[in-house]
Amino acid sequence: MPLFDLLLELPNHLVLASAFGFMALLLVGGIIRAEASGALGATIRMVGSAGLTVAFGITLVQLGGAFVGVPLGEDGHYWVEAAVNGTPQRFLIDTGATYTTLSSEVAREAMVEPGAHSGRVNLHTANGDTPAQIAQIDSLEVGSIHAADMTTIIAPTIGTTNVLGMNFLSSLEGWRVEGKVMILTPKVTD
Repeated sequence: MPLFDLLLELPNHLVLASAFGFMALLLVGGIIRAEASGALGATIRMVGSAGLTVAFGITLVQLGGAFVGVPLGEDGHYWVEAAVNGTPQRFLIDTGATYTTLSSEVAREAMVEPGAHSGRVNLHTANGDTPAQIAQIDSLEVGSIHAADMTTIIAPTIGTTNVLGMNFLSSLEGWRVEGKVMILTPKVTD
């Protein structure tokens, strides 16, 4: 296993315990340096500083892909770039939508097709009822967040607006709005 992957797998409590240990070394090194032997205290402080720097670096690596921040658009909505089966697309995040919804054009581009046993549904939208089909997205990526086998609705009458609905948001560890940014936090997988 490469070193980078090993660092990502370290348990958070081990990294935290190490950081406290290195902080203690810094403190002890400072006391020894002031009281008795400057060289020994300086060496202990150097080891403590190096260890604390490594623990901080591991924490940054672990947090690097931990969340996706989506800024509020000028129109008052949260828009995000995502990849549907590897095809880049723009999505409106809609907490009022039950399912992720694709326009017919995007479904065609991303090769998302209704399965043999998928049914038809009738969407109840702000613009009235519209017929649609159920399908599965093999792969949906939003930044560092990856969802597989996600149920989607292909709606021919929604124009060019694609919607990330609650079925995507519910697959996350959590989501929240802080100021004018929506924070999407993926589930941690073991």
